[in-house]
Amino acid sequence: MSTSNFCEFTYSIRNCEGSKEYRILYIISIIVWFIPCIFSFSLIYWKLRYRKNLKLFNDRLFSPVEGFLIWCGISSFARIIYCFVMLFNSFSGYPVIRDLISTFSWLPGFMGIHSFIAGMFQSILRMKFEQFTTSPSHRTFESVINENNDNRNRSTTVWIPKGYQVTITFWTLIILLFALTTTFSIIMGLNRNIVRDNNAFAKHNKAFLYANGFLHGTFWFNCTLVIIILIYHGRNLVRMIKESFALTGIQDASNRNVSERIKGRLENAKIAFEAYVIKIRIFNYSIFILMLWFSISLIPITVIYEKLFSALWVGLLFTAVSNFLTPTCLLAVLIGILKAELNPDQEEATAAAVIELNEMNSYFSDVDSSEV
Repeated sequence: MSTSNFCEFTYSIRNCEGSKEYRILYIISIIVWFIPCIFSFSLIYWKLRYRKNLKLFNDRLFSPVEGFLIWCGISSFARIIYCFVMLFNSFSGYPVIRDLISTFSWLPGFMGIHSFIAGMFQSILRMKFEQFTTSPSHRTFESVINENNDNRNRSTTVWIPKGYQVTITFWTLIILLFALTTTFSIIMGLNRNIVRDNNAFAKHNKAFLYANGFLHGTFWFNCTLVIIILIYHGRNLVRMIKESFALTGIQDASNRNVSERIKGRLENAKIAFEAYVIKIRIFNYSIFILMLWFSISLIPITVIYEKLFSALWVGLLFTAVSNFLTPTCLLAVLIGILKAELNPDQEEATAAAVIELNEMNSYFSDVDSSEV
């Protein structure tokens, strides 16, 4: 198959039309990727050094925030390496290595996102008013109270996987993602017939095109899966946190005949939960935007790979957005984490608020009973 004079921007930018523009983009990309890289490693160092009770693993899973920070830093560093490889045309005679470097520059990012998703499910499972799905019947908060009185089987309107299902699913997805992308990258590298007088181009046979389709199709599946989970369970997590807060009666505490000490504790719980909800929303929106872009951009790379190189602006757009939008979304999440770290008591306040919510449920029940 004949090739155009434009760069095959997914593989090389040397000796082709638009090479100068691509070099400028990759130089800027290196600078941009350094920001989340340093940011992530600095935050995880801070947490490891000053959070004595910090755990990197929780129930055979990465802790949500810590796992995200580690893999975000590794992913950013891997992208920096990839940009240097593209700039200096490293391993030009070893297409397998080039394709593996490209693939591995994205894999750690998916590890971090899947760690966050797994942590989101763990948070949902800790909501006591929502139990595992046992029947398809509708459940309201009024029925929850009745269920507590007559010991009926509890059910939810939202399907929630159990703890062991989250763990198994997480590691299964990670192992499959690593195995499939590595295999398809090697097949792509072995089937590149590089034109030696202009190594920015390659003639692609069917084996290469099929491997390319399966490789980027695997990434697309993971992006789409994350989007569906965020739409379905991300909103539910925020809703459940808000409703659990509302069920405690803390919002109406000022109208109750309670001591000022208890009112102060309830106000602290309210502030902590509002900050927690904002942080969860930042996570959800940033990762959703990132995965939405990847899911859209991966479709043409998967289906019409060679046609992408027929216009210079297409490659420049893909390169710019992928290397600028991604670190921007990561920075939004990292800033949210940093805001929590700037207030060293916020995590403790949030944890205390969770205990406070359970205690106040019992307290207000006793108060209301005594007033009857």
